[in-house]
Amino acid sequence: MSRSFKFCPQCAQPLETRSEGERARLACPVKQCGYVLWENPTPVVAAVVEHEGKIILAQNRAWPQKFFALITGFLEKNERPDEAVMREVHEELGLQAHAPTLIGHYTFERMNQLIIAYHVPAEGVIKLGEELVDYRAIEPARLRPWPAATGLALRDWMVSKGHKPPMSLDDILNFRALGVGGRIGTAGQPAEYQFEAVKNGGYETVINLALPTSLGALPNEREIVEKSGLKYIHIPVVWEEPTAEDLQKFFAAMDAHAEKRVFVHCAMNKRVSAFMYLYRVLKLKEPEEVARKDLLKIWTPEPHWQRFIEQQLANG
Repeated sequence: MSRSFKFCPQCAQPLETRSEGERARLACPVKQCGYVLWENPTPVVAAVVEHEGKIILAQNRAWPQKFFALITGFLEKNERPDEAVMREVHEELGLQAHAPTLIGHYTFERMNQLIIAYHVPAEGVIKLGEELVDYRAIEPARLRPWPAATGLALRDWMVSKGHKPPMSLDDILNFRALGVGGRIGTAGQPAEYQFEAVKNGGYETVINLALPTSLGALPNEREIVEKSGLKYIHIPVVWEEPTAEDLQKFFAAMDAHAEKRVFVHCAMNKRVSAFMYLYRVLKLKEPEEVARKDLLKIWTPEPHWQRFIEQQLANG
């Protein structure tokens, strides 16, 4: 929820939180005004800059000293994303960019941004723009993608070029280990190559709560998982309408593998964290406040998910 607005920009009344479009949003309480802060994400372009056979990572003045990442920037009015990414490469690195190739789009929830990432070949002599303080030129095979936003774009580019990124459970989107010895692993959608890290982490069963159409879903995930020697269970949960039947199927799957190491994922670890919260409270009889603390590390459930959670708690 944005904290940049406290008062309505149209009539100056204090904004209140209410449900709009199945999400909690800041809105004006005056009916005649009707203002709603929709918080639509801001589009941002990101460049995997390839220069003289190496990938350029840069450090922004506002970032921690040891953090280097992709060149990024906002679109100008009436500017195409491919034009914007070439402009940013020139402004920030002083290089002439050409023939950008789309890698994909990625969410950056903390900044409420939609990242549109490109691979951008570039030529010339690097001259840092005023926003940057340093850069690194790294061999593609030696890159270490970070597990969020632009790091996911870098990871996907590496895989597309035949490079194998480092495999660690912590590199999987929103990975969390729960229970004694991390018996239960939860996460967002792993990339295909990351299921090797799941296996190496000792997990024996993969439970997928995402839909085949969810963000980043792998159409052949069952084949990938079973080829790795792991058991695969798919319980597709519709984001807009989770059901008690879905939850009971999940409970049954977890109970059936109570002595096994289980890896549970969805698209962003939101479905999973909600179901795991309910499983821990209702089935494992863990303290509610402990389970809720782990849930809130991932997200604050939206109104329709909060209603679902409350209904299941009430039903016991």
